[in-house]
Amino acid sequence: MVFKNSIYFFKSALRERSYVFWCVAFPVLLMVILITIFPSKVEKVNFDVYLLKSEYGDFSNMVYQVFDTLSKGENKVFNLKVFKDNSIKDKLIEDLKKGKTKLIVEIPEGFDSLVISNITMKMMGFGENPAPIKVYTLKHDVSSQAASMVVKNIVERLNLEFAKRMTKIKDYEVKSEIVGSKVGFSYVDFIYPGIVILAIFFTGLFGIGQELSWYREGKILKRFIIAPISSLNFFLSYFLSRFYLFMLQTLLVTFVSKVIYKSSVNFLSFYFFLYTFLAMLALSAMGFFISAVAKNTSSAGVIGQILNFPLQFLGGIYFPISDVPWFIKWIVVINPITYLAAGIRDTLGVMPSPYPIYLTILIPLLYTVLFLVVSIRKYRRVELS
Repeated sequence: MVFKNSIYFFKSALRERSYVFWCVAFPVLLMVILITIFPSKVEKVNFDVYLLKSEYGDFSNMVYQVFDTLSKGENKVFNLKVFKDNSIKDKLIEDLKKGKTKLIVEIPEGFDSLVISNITMKMMGFGENPAPIKVYTLKHDVSSQAASMVVKNIVERLNLEFAKRMTKIKDYEVKSEIVGSKVGFSYVDFIYPGIVILAIFFTGLFGIGQELSWYREGKILKRFIIAPISSLNFFLSYFLSRFYLFMLQTLLVTFVSKVIYKSSVNFLSFYFFLYTFLAMLALSAMGFFISAVAKNTSSAGVIGQILNFPLQFLGGIYFPISDVPWFIKWIVVINPITYLAAGIRDTLGVMPSPYPIYLTILIPLLYTVLFLVVSIRKYRRVELS
């Protein structure tokens, strides 16, 4: 009986052209547009660095050797230009302002003595001063700021190396083995899991939320009291039919991603199925919750529109969400889509998650339980009233 009714609900949904467009066709169309706009692969990060070196001591030479090594070979990080005349510093800064370089690193005069003084003060317990290496960047230039982050990591490693030279720090031998590699960043791989979640989100928010609200408004649920089919049978049949729709959405998005755009994401992975199933549970329960708290179909539509844009754009579906203001950060943190998107991408090797993996599973499950408990209580009151 449940299976037969679920097929009926599924066919009824496919007869609604607007439903099929927004929940099935639109997510695929959106993915195609995004992949067309944004570059599919970013192979290497490469930028120009000016190194102004007027010292010739051991520590300053060590800095130069590190930067010189990173600027050579097939896997070089940047293009290095070395200047030894400190009098042209102002001219180099003008080049930076004009965009001829992304970064200027200056090893100032007296650098070696400053490093020795810094380490000595640290050994005596008088606190630690930052490495006396000056870095010049452009404040509102994304490439310049990205370059500065790379150099910052280099300087941090140099601080440790300087300490080794001054103190007896034991070196540990590390054995490593390269077991695989991934070249560059693929936006296709990034957006593919996000669009799967988005398609499920649309069905939960607008499909389930508004459709069940219409059933409530038409007092259809109350008729189950005297009907041969129970309310439990109705809900099981209905949600099973939405599961069929979720599978159709996932298969269609997967087909376009794998066959047309050659995504390297393993859709047969256990984690892909796990997070897709979690998305089905959490976002279906959200739609169920909206239908329970909305007074009518119009109210459910308004609630869906209010939640739609904040949840999808601040959930990390289209781009990583980081360094946002505090008044936006709280929306990111309480958003279940944030954890679903981060978790599925991390476990599939697309992008590391900023949250522990257990949270990316636990938070959607908690939302599922919360939405279901509140919704069931609300629907029971409707049946008894």
